[in-house]
Amino acid sequence: MWDNLKQVKIGKWISLLFFLTLIYTLQSSYFKLKSWLTDEQSLPLTSLILTGNIEHVLEDDVRSILIEQKDRLNFFTLEIAQIQQQLENMPWVYSASIRKRWPDTLKIHIVEQSIVAIWNDRALLNRFGEIIEASPDTVVNDYVALYGEDEFANDILTTYMKIHQLLKVNKFKIASLRSDKRHSSDIVLENGIALRLGQEQKLDRIQRFLSVFPLIQNEYDVSTISYVDLRYDTGFAIGWKNKNIEVN
Repeated sequence: MWDNLKQVKIGKWISLLFFLTLIYTLQSSYFKLKSWLTDEQSLPLTSLILTGNIEHVLEDDVRSILIEQKDRLNFFTLEIAQIQQQLENMPWVYSASIRKRWPDTLKIHIVEQSIVAIWNDRALLNRFGEIIEASPDTVVNDYVALYGEDEFANDILTTYMKIHQLLKVNKFKIASLRSDKRHSSDIVLENGIALRLGQEQKLDRIQRFLSVFPLIQNEYDVSTISYVDLRYDTGFAIGWKNKNIEVN
C-alpha cells in the first residue's frame, strides 16, 4: 500500500516537473521569438516603393523621415502612425498611406496638395481653402492671386469660385481677388480692368458688368479703362486711366 502511495506521489512530482519544464520552454521560446521578430537585423525593411502623382515631394525627404526610425526599421516594430503623421506634416503632402509588404518592403502612397491659388503672395491655397505654407516660387502653373485675412481664406476662395464660374462663360479670367476685413471685394481681370464689388450682391454686380460690357466695348477703348465701380444700386462708374466718368 505504501509502495502504491509513493508511486502516486512520484508520478505527481514528475507530472508537475514536466509541466513546469514545458511552461519554461514555451516562455523561453516566446521571448526568443519576440526578440528575433523585433530585432532590426532579423526582418529589416530594406525596400521603399513610393507611389502617387508626385511633383514636389522628393524621395529623399521621405527617406529622411524613415532614417529617424532607424532603430525600428523592422517589419513588426515600425511606427507607421508616427511616420504617417510626419509625412502629412510636410507642406506639400495632403495625405499619406503606408503599407508593409512581406518580407522587407515599405509601400508609401502620397497624395499631394491640390493647389488652386496663391495666397497673399507668401503661401498657397488648396481646394479646401486651407493655407499651405509653401513658397509660390515652387509652383510653375499660373494661379489666381487671392488676398485677405488668413481666418477668411476659405470664404474668399468660395467667393472667387462663384465669380469665376460667371466670368469664364464670357471668356473673362480673374488675375487677382482681394477682400478686406469687412468682406468687401475687388477683383482684377487678366485684361487689366479692376471690378469694385463691395460687400453685398457680388454676383448680381458681376451679372450687371457682363450685361453692360458689350456696350462699353462698342463705345470706348477698353484698354484705357482702369476700373469699373459696381457698388451702385443702379448704374456703375468707370474709372479711366486719365479721367473719371460716371454712367447711370
